[in-house]
Amino acid sequence: MGYSFKPQPISIAGIKTDPMPVSLSVAPQTAAPETPMIGPEIGPDPRNAQCTIKLGDVPGMDAPHGIKYDFIFGFRFLLPAGRRYHVLVMDMDTDLPLYESTLDGGGMVVGDRKYFLRYHVRISDADTKELLFEHKFDCKGKKVYVVVPDGGLGENFAWMPYAEEFRRVHQADVTCVIGEWFIRLCGDLYPKLKFIPVSERPPLNDGYASYYCSAFPKDRTSWRPVAHQHFGMQRSISQMLGLPHEYLKVRLHLDAPRPFKEPFVCISSMATNPSKYWNFPDGWNTAIRFLKSIGFRVMDIDREHDLNFAGKHYSIPTEAEDFTGRLPISDRIAMLQHADFFIGLPSGLSWVAWDCNIPVVLLAGFSMEGAEFPTPYRITNFNYCHGCWSDPTLFFDVNAPVWCPRHSGTPREIECTRAITPLMVEKVLRTIPAVQRQLALTPPEKVVSVIHE
Repeated sequence: MGYSFKPQPISIAGIKTDPMPVSLSVAPQTAAPETPMIGPEIGPDPRNAQCTIKLGDVPGMDAPHGIKYDFIFGFRFLLPAGRRYHVLVMDMDTDLPLYESTLDGGGMVVGDRKYFLRYHVRISDADTKELLFEHKFDCKGKKVYVVVPDGGLGENFAWMPYAEEFRRVHQADVTCVIGEWFIRLCGDLYPKLKFIPVSERPPLNDGYASYYCSAFPKDRTSWRPVAHQHFGMQRSISQMLGLPHEYLKVRLHLDAPRPFKEPFVCISSMATNPSKYWNFPDGWNTAIRFLKSIGFRVMDIDREHDLNFAGKHYSIPTEAEDFTGRLPISDRIAMLQHADFFIGLPSGLSWVAWDCNIPVVLLAGFSMEGAEFPTPYRITNFNYCHGCWSDPTLFFDVNAPVWCPRHSGTPREIECTRAITPLMVEKVLRTIPAVQRQLALTPPEKVVSVIHE
């Protein structure tokens, strides 16, 4: 497999390449076009989800006989005119062929696999059989780009730690291309990584290899060894980067003073699509009343107080204290690190809370366990439709105003989270140590509960 072409713009799997930019789109637009863009001092803007990376016109590494090569976009070999070549590329870890072809010089060969592979390359003169160039992939000490598209808070927090893990495991000189807001937030905590803001559209013309982190759409099978639905947000990235899987957290500055003396809980009730919401009628307020009755303050820390999807208006729970607004992510972290726990959705702030090392209650209907981070407080009602995001036959449609691929437009639309009841939530909340402490301090008659057993 692979492509042979003259060094001019072409399209591979719908992506314009060499020397045109590579574009990765990973998140939906959630705000009206007239809404002011969110600056890097605040955090990611979903409208920045189109990540554009330039590729060099020709590979940047020199080989004998005028051959040039790199692993910037799969593998790339520029073969000079004047002879015929036999190109064989093997996978060092399986000893199986990935590409083999005989072709005339004067063009370039580009591999169709864009994820991490340890290539064994042999390029010979097709007529004389002379071995012209042999190379075994080894990125130790070499410049490698790991690209994390901007736009989604959760994607950035889920994927960025693997750039550092790639550097550590493969001992490469890694440059992470990521949103400027993230570099401002915690780039100083990764002193052995280099960073470039993705907004600079950096040309990847001086590296040995490059890799792209994303939950790629259905048609981009060559960009991932396995569909993200099988392994979830983090393990799919470790597969792309050739890393043994483990759940990794972002390094954060967790030294802010405590903002409130009372016990408090942070929640996030808003997300980029209603399929992620807790859609049980008045569910949030019911759970909040329980928490307030046992002495917790409950703060909603969403960026947006109100959002509209498909003509329907969503707003934060009326019983929560309103801490919404376009505030820096660092301000959210300053609160989260001292919260007794967090209640959220399969969305960005849940990832941030997990990285702040506090318990996270995850109201998850459309995804299965393993899709996000591990938490003992994950809530799904398996008696109703659930798990569509984790179904490898389905791919999340970022343009759908309400993504419900199995029951859209029917009475069962987004039933996965309408079937998560306040009773289920309260039962899980009561297993959290902080809740148990508050219950022990609260007279039973003052507890506002939906449990009547």
